[in-house]
Amino acid sequence: MKASYYSAILALATLSTLVPLAVVPVNAQCVMNDINFQSSIGGSRQPANQSNNVSQGSTGGCVGNTVNTTNVQSQTGGTERTTQRRQSTQQINGSNNSPTGINMDPVKIRTNVQIQVDNPADRLRR
Repeated sequence: MKASYYSAILALATLSTLVPLAVVPVNAQCVMNDINFQSSIGGSRQPANQSNNVSQGSTGGCVGNTVNTTNVQSQTGGTERTTQRRQSTQQINGSNNSPTGINMDPVKIRTNVQIQVDNPADRLRR
């Protein structure tokens, strides 16, 4: 039993030295990430005017790059209507020369959080 076990191990070890292993480098696809957070906490009787306009563009295939943008707009207190506006443009220019031969557009992620909280205490006269 031991002889056949050792023979099998020796055969696998010999085979592994005779079969060349193909090593392919790993290349991650590009990612475009945009995070927006807008909050309004106040006593206005009108809802906040919140907008987020994001443009994410790319040319050619893209490998190994990342674009990240973040935004935080926060308003607290008062009785006037709040206006929060944001405009963001992201651009990645790639090529069609991917080392893997696979040319793909970037992964585009958009996270948009807009919060409005009414605080009646802001409407009390002092």
